[in-house]
Amino acid sequence: MLKYEKGKYGALLLLRFAGTAWPESLPPGLMSMAISIAMSAWPWLNEITVDREEFITHPHALRGFATVLGTCIVFKSNMAYQRYWEAAGALQLMAAKWVDGAVMAITFDCGGSVDDPFLQSMHDPASLVDHAKTAAKGGPVHAEYASDIAHLTSLMHALALQHLRGDNDLSNLSSAYSGKRRSVQEEMKALGRPSFAAPNVRDIMKRQQLFVLGGLRMEEREALELDSTGRELPTIARVSMAESWLMRRMLARQKFEQGESAATSPPILSRLYQVISDGFLWFGVCCKSAEIPFPFPYQNIINTCLFLHIFIGPILVNGIIFDPVLRAVLSFCAVASYYCLRIIGDIMEDPYLPYDPNELPLPALQQGVNMRLFACGVVPGPESVPAEEATGEKSIPVLTESAVGSTLSQFHSRRAARAVEL
Repeated sequence: MLKYEKGKYGALLLLRFAGTAWPESLPPGLMSMAISIAMSAWPWLNEITVDREEFITHPHALRGFATVLGTCIVFKSNMAYQRYWEAAGALQLMAAKWVDGAVMAITFDCGGSVDDPFLQSMHDPASLVDHAKTAAKGGPVHAEYASDIAHLTSLMHALALQHLRGDNDLSNLSSAYSGKRRSVQEEMKALGRPSFAAPNVRDIMKRQQLFVLGGLRMEEREALELDSTGRELPTIARVSMAESWLMRRMLARQKFEQGESAATSPPILSRLYQVISDGFLWFGVCCKSAEIPFPFPYQNIINTCLFLHIFIGPILVNGIIFDPVLRAVLSFCAVASYYCLRIIGDIMEDPYLPYDPNELPLPALQQGVNMRLFACGVVPGPESVPAEEATGEKSIPVLTESAVGSTLSQFHSRRAARAVEL
């Protein structure tokens, strides 16, 4: 997705080339201009077109064709705009609901006391040891459980984005913060503006990998890759599978393991599962734009009329205007402007496919979900002398990617060590 400054009178927009639609309208516009120039250069044909009584006495018939074509293109552009913003809103609501559920799952399991007004964070020393009251039930400590919830939520969101962009390659899921990443704009700049061909789209998806907290584990990949008959699992089924893993993990914590989840009031706990279900409903809204294309008959008739307009436009212009240069310029503008509107509609109606710089930034959205999951495990520390009183400067805590990445790795190392001991 391109972020831009409009500038005074839109001057900065005129100077920007990347992400514009007009370059693709040049070929049909130039073709129409060539037809107009050819009609002007041929004396016999030019004499016919300038004769108002013999050629075009009134442009009403051709004007009606142009009006109908323009109305159809504007209607398509409006519908494409609605699809684009509906997809953007649904993506945000889907992520918000799933992160909300993860926050509840982690918070409900937090330990605490009267001295912990925000309960214990996942980085608190008390969260790294067995629970004082329910340790006999067994199971991982709170910090490890919180990392499981963050991992499964991140994985479910990444699988959902894979389905929306039509990506069935699990190799495009990478471990978060394992190396230096480039932004979506840098990825698109490195790749350029490719054609909408399957090999090129697959190449972009490999470059725009989705980062999952904790990475995609081998046992998870084996379960997500194929079904029981050895056929590739549909991408939408993978999302449902990840949702079931998240639900099962929370229920297992509540029923069989240590922690505070079982002590949470059931009506409040039920809200946790409700928001995750709401997130899946918004995922269904996202799927509407991904799985259902713009109606083919409408696309077909628009493109057919646009092709005819390449030849009809210069004929109409040459029959009304007699100056050769003005004929050529207006023929180009009349055809190119229609094609520009059609191209803009084509771009917006598929908001998830990464073949244009203006599409929704799915890797950036995944990054936002990951950082929100990390942030939900951090609480203010114990009350002490404010930093601004001691130094005269205001202190702002910063959650760095390297710190949270190493913490998650520490949790998985502890779990592996405990498994070896058992």
